[in-house]
Amino acid sequence: MASERLSPPTPVLDLCSFQLIRDGRPVKLEKTPLEILTLLVQRRGTLVSREEIVRKIWGDAVHVDVDAGINTAIRKIRQALDDNPAQPHFLETVVGKGYRFTGPITVIEAYSDMAPPASAPDPSRRRAFRTRIMLSAAGLAGMVLLVFLFSHRNKVVASVGHQDRVVIGITPLRNLSRDAAEDYFVDGLTDEIVTQLGQLNPERLGVVRCGLPRTTPGRGAADACLGINPQLQYLLEGSVRRDHGQVRITVRLVRSADQTSLLTDSFDRKVGDVLALQSEIAQRVGQKFQIQILSRGRMRPASTEMVEAYLRGRFEMNRIDSIPDAARAYFERAVALDPFYAPAYAGLADFYRARAVRDDEGAEDQWRLANQYAAQALSLDSDSAEAHAALAQIKLMHDWDWQSARQHALRALELNPSSPEAHSTYARYLRTAGKVAEAVRQREEALALDPFRVDLKQQLDLEHFFARDYQEIQASARQTLAREPNDLGAHGDLCMSLGRLRRFEESVAECSKELALEGHVDWAAPYLREYHARGYEAANQLLAKKALAEVLRRNQPDLWDLANAYVAAGMRKEAMQTLLRGLAVHEPGLLQVRVDPDFDSLRSDPQYAELVSRIAFPTE
Repeated sequence: MASERLSPPTPVLDLCSFQLIRDGRPVKLEKTPLEILTLLVQRRGTLVSREEIVRKIWGDAVHVDVDAGINTAIRKIRQALDDNPAQPHFLETVVGKGYRFTGPITVIEAYSDMAPPASAPDPSRRRAFRTRIMLSAAGLAGMVLLVFLFSHRNKVVASVGHQDRVVIGITPLRNLSRDAAEDYFVDGLTDEIVTQLGQLNPERLGVVRCGLPRTTPGRGAADACLGINPQLQYLLEGSVRRDHGQVRITVRLVRSADQTSLLTDSFDRKVGDVLALQSEIAQRVGQKFQIQILSRGRMRPASTEMVEAYLRGRFEMNRIDSIPDAARAYFERAVALDPFYAPAYAGLADFYRARAVRDDEGAEDQWRLANQYAAQALSLDSDSAEAHAALAQIKLMHDWDWQSARQHALRALELNPSSPEAHSTYARYLRTAGKVAEAVRQREEALALDPFRVDLKQQLDLEHFFARDYQEIQASARQTLAREPNDLGAHGDLCMSLGRLRRFEESVAECSKELALEGHVDWAAPYLREYHARGYEAANQLLAKKALAEVLRRNQPDLWDLANAYVAAGMRKEAMQTLLRGLAVHEPGLLQVRVDPDFDSLRSDPQYAELVSRIAFPTE
């Protein structure tokens, strides 16, 4: 079975710096070809006519040979992507009509922390796709890294006396460099402050992340944070100004009630010193509250190149809907520059684990590399919460070593209870053990720790699905749609939950909207006809069979997607056989089969009992 490491890395279209990146390096491409590439990527999967290209790029009143201009630009785009026009992998020409972008690409949106999906999810994956996202979300969001400590009593104490627990809101550092390309650097420093504060003394000090990078800067982030947790008494805000190899970081600790400054500091450092500086800042905050420091000492300075590579790798791993090769390249560069820097190895572990969950082909190689890098991270730093969380995921999802998975998950929580990733990892273990209610509580705590994280909300919604709390799912979906009326996932959740609640008319309306957003408008009319003629279940079967046909047309259908498609289409024998095939490769989706309502129809099958017996689920 070929390893994915032999495949060409996914190119990156960085709209922040307006450049195309391949193999971790910018590719020379002029302004017009880049603009046309951007248009095609933003409309990926859709035919874009030459007339539309002219209108969007040159405007209506052009006085140049635009046909020659388009031809030249398309040729340069193909050269930059190394795309063969005879057998295109990225850019398809529709003769006499226009062009369609069809290949894989990662998009870094300008002033956004999340790239759009590479293509509309196909309906066969409506449940399976969301399920697999949740299986890999800790890896894809893992490098947002360790946000805030939330008191188990869900409140912030009223004073800062010797025995009080202090919880501080951390707003994203502001980028004063006037260069959006430096956002990755500033975001990474925010993460470091959150991480270092969370590890100072978990019993006495916790942190709450107030907003996502760049989306809610300054007072907006602070006000949003206080809106969710009005009892929060302290906020840490700051800014970063970079000038080549020098950085000035300013931080201010304020009391939220009256904006009184309790601590204000400015630090001028070389870029290579900034990771160590975040530890120093955290310790100054701890000392301000007379908290005994329990962390493992300050980090040593590093080279400018290593710091930049590591922070850029973390930035790339934050992309929830993709797993860009750029992240791997940056982490590998960080390791090459400093072989003793444990967090870079933990980053590589998360990268390869996420790839292994996403793609069946080459998965064994990906799991092997993930385990290798996680073990290396732990050997360099035995008290690394990130390394323990990474190993817990590997031991749980691939090795099926329940005892080790539980031990590493609990150790990650012990080392940094501020980490949503640690709570999410333990939630997955609890779900595997059949303790769904406890898993929901861990997911709730993870989201409370960072209430602006979209992926954490999605994970909680999925846990509610396993808990069969359809009322909660539909309420959550309605809240999302009030903010984002065209959110595909929310329409899908509402379609499903309303159906489970037997509110069929409402469910059909939402399912129809979901089909349109997915790009399957042609399925909507026969779906509605079937519903009115034969009822809700028959209409769902119609869609399920169409979705199954699409899955079967793939060269190598993913086992978990295939099992979901078979069971939705009512093909129980085929679904059961597919699940049993997953035993040999330790398919991660099998870990949720006991609690997944989509597989209720298989519970009476004798082979289902055999499946559960062979998995030998954990009991504690």
